[in-house]
Amino acid sequence: MKMKSCLKLLAIVVGLIGVYVSPALAGGTLTMTKSDGASVKVSMEQLMEMPATEFYTSTPWTNGVQKFRGVSFDLLFETYGMDADTVRVSALNDYNVMVPSSVLRRDGAILAYQLNDAEMSVREKGPFWVIFPYDTDVRFQTDTYWAYSVWQVKSVDAAN
Repeated sequence: MKMKSCLKLLAIVVGLIGVYVSPALAGGTLTMTKSDGASVKVSMEQLMEMPATEFYTSTPWTNGVQKFRGVSFDLLFETYGMDADTVRVSALNDYNVMVPSSVLRRDGAILAYQLNDAEMSVREKGPFWVIFPYDTDVRFQTDTYWAYSVWQVKSVDAAN
């Protein structure tokens, strides 16, 4: 009887650890899917080796002006051969949104991997977050652009 209780407790603890650790482990990788359905996994390290873009902006989800650093979508799409008119950006919690590629390219969006010079944990909306320079243009301060601002990004899919 005592052994069964210990095993149940152990199973609960292992399950809880899995719930909290799995997203963190999955979060260090981004899946990019081309229009033809071919996918590639991109690590945080690979993204950080690419030329970075950084800017300061406020957001509706943070206090005050913050520094964001990441890869421009223009560079990301060119590097991984993403040529669709629209991409599906999906989060770890399966929230997803269809975003015109031209908006991400033209409007200076980045796939941010750092907030104030530190990698973002899943709890801090990381590891990847679609960020626009919100303070540079009032049209970025709309429900449409806020909906495009996916955090905890796990994939960008041009095959959608």
